[in-house]
Amino acid sequence: MSASQSKKATGATPETFNEVFHEAMQCYEKALKSGIQLQEESVNLWKDLLTKLGSPEEFRGKLESMTADAFPTARKRMEEFVETFNQASNQTIDLFEKTVGVYQATSVTDAQRRMQDLIETSLNTLRVNVHGALNTNAKIISSWKELVDRFGPAVK
Repeated sequence: MSASQSKKATGATPETFNEVFHEAMQCYEKALKSGIQLQEESVNLWKDLLTKLGSPEEFRGKLESMTADAFPTARKRMEEFVETFNQASNQTIDLFEKTVGVYQATSVTDAQRRMQDLIETSLNTLRVNVHGALNTNAKIISSWKELVDRFGPAVK
């Protein structure tokens, strides 16, 4: 099968590849924005926490408690977030490879098989990424909320 016949059989066009690439870049942008939002929420939680501190003695006691409990938990949650982000990035790269593989099919049957594999992998990746992101973000938010709640009532 010639390259043009293969291209026609798989529907591969520069526009299609451009759309897939553009969509992937949007996914990376959303992930980056989520990370920035997480950092902003962390800063706001720290600001709320610091406004609740009283005397230097109270501050020292709370700081010692935070050093012993909160910081290791925060580090663990952030490491989980980074791991989830890295997994999602690796899965996106794998999907790119499978997408390019569809365009390299040598027959219609091969193209159909590759396309089916791409669709199944895409759906599984989406499921895993959404579940992982929700789980990790819920843990992070829960840990920060627990920390803020431990050091006093909410600021009104």
